[in-house]
Order: sequence, then C-alpha cells, then structure tokens
Amino acid sequence: MKEKGALKQNKEALELAFSILYDPDETLNFIAPNKYEYCIWIDGLNALVGKDMVSDLTKSDLDTLLSMEMKLRLLDLENVQIPEEPPPIPKEPSSYDFVYHYG
Repeated sequence: MKEKGALKQNKEALELAFSILYDPDETLNFIAPNKYEYCIWIDGLNALVGKDMVSDLTKSDLDTLLSMEMKLRLLDLENVQIPEEPPPIPKEPSSYDFVYHYG
C-alpha cells in the first residue's frame, strides 16, 4: 500500500515539474505547488522565449474570450446597442438591514 501512495506522489510531482536549461551542463529544476502555478510558470517562460502559451489554463481563458466575443458579435447582428461607458455605480443603501417577507 505504501508503494502505491509513493508512486502516486511521484507521478503528481512529475506532472508539476519543469527545468530551465541555461547552460549545456547546468539546469534549474522546479516543482510547482499545484497545476495552476505550473501553468502560470510554463506560459510565462514560453512567452519570454517567443513560443505559444499552450497550457490548459490559457486554453480555458482563450475559450472564455472567444465565447464573449461571439456573444458580442451576435448582439451586434441584432442591432443591440452596447454602450461605450459602463453604467454608473448606484449609491450605497442607507441600511444593509434587508428583510424579505414571504407570505
């Protein structure tokens, strides 16, 4: 049982590991604390060397942006006017003691 736990930990660590080769014989080895941090590091390093950012996090962000753009274009096709300025922020309520009566 102990071996399976150790193998699982090793596999998780390997999935979060990356190295920077800065000399033919010199490397900096890292293990990110989680998948999110791993994606941030890999995307950042890829951007620095001019490569595409290909992490799951970037793909998810890109999908979100494309979905929003598509929705905005569909609104434009329907001649829905989208204001240039955001609406004004309303004043704060005089009391935060809200009571709802369901009857």
